[in-house]
Amino acid sequence: MADAATQIHACRLMVHDAAARFDRGEDIRQAAAMVKVFATEMAGEIVDHAMQAFGAMGMTKELPLHLMAQKARVMRIYEGSSEVHRMAVARRILASIK
Repeated sequence: MADAATQIHACRLMVHDAAARFDRGEDIRQAAAMVKVFATEMAGEIVDHAMQAFGAMGMTKELPLHLMAQKARVMRIYEGSSEVHRMAVARRILASIK
């Protein structure tokens, strides 16, 4: 739970930073791509750890974890897969080095 809370806090700060940049009229494509990758993968990890903590019970339909796992997996695909966003981030980083 401590790790999940830490990751959620970090994600929240990333979102607030991107929102502040947007409010200032800055280009937030890089920040948005980073948030998308971090948030969607974080959600999957947290659900996976919760399922692991509950053992076999975490895989049953008695808990909502199986539905959360399905939704977390789909989040990594729509609006561009994590890999596509990673490539965009890397491309912008390399372009800034030139």
